[in-house]
Amino acid sequence: MAELLRSGAVFIHVPKCGGSWVRAVAKHLGLWRDRVGYKHSTPEHVNDVLRHHGWQFVKHWPRHPFVTPGALRRAYKFCFIRNPVGWYESYWKYMAGAWHPWEVGRWHPQRPLDGCGSDDFNVFVRKVLDKRPGYVSEMYGWYAEGSHFVGRCERMTEDLVQALLAAGEPVDPSAIAAVGRVNESEKRLGDPVWDPAVLEQVVAAEADGIRRWGYEEAVAETCRANGVRRLV
Repeated sequence: MAELLRSGAVFIHVPKCGGSWVRAVAKHLGLWRDRVGYKHSTPEHVNDVLRHHGWQFVKHWPRHPFVTPGALRRAYKFCFIRNPVGWYESYWKYMAGAWHPWEVGRWHPQRPLDGCGSDDFNVFVRKVLDKRPGYVSEMYGWYAEGSHFVGRCERMTEDLVQALLAAGEPVDPSAIAAVGRVNESEKRLGDPVWDPAVLEQVVAAEADGIRRWGYEEAVAETCRANGVRRLV
């Protein structure tokens, strides 16, 4: 769910981008207040909380009567993303061996991937490319739109400190760094291994997001390691 902090700021949880760790840090530091909406609500859901999450908002509102829809709309919002190519790897490790449909009956950002499951990593990626090419870049757009700060998993501690300070939460970087890893994807079937042809297709499909978020060098390194010459 989106996480409401003590200052009134809202952390927006992008799937498989370190959100469980951010929530753990907020609780550890005493910054966490409550949840808003679904686990992976977008800024749009928070900004229009009554339309998207009316019953949940009414349920939790008595605990925080000063938190109004208007306050949520104006709140400082931040989220985290990761290398789009690496997102496929993380999601597959999380789902492999335990594929299931997402949140039947209500919105979920991974619902477009229902039916794409396969315990063969490259078969899974091919299915996503056939059904929703550029999915990760598209999904990041849902969360970046309306967020005041978009951090990166690759520099999680530094960016979280920056986001919290901007939100008006004084923090000690050493206290954040002391919180261990949370909710890492299990390796039920080991680490994914890219088929070079599939990797090249993903890089082409995710080119907009790779460029927008500055992941050209990281993706180039993955391409070189897998014998792919095509770079963004």
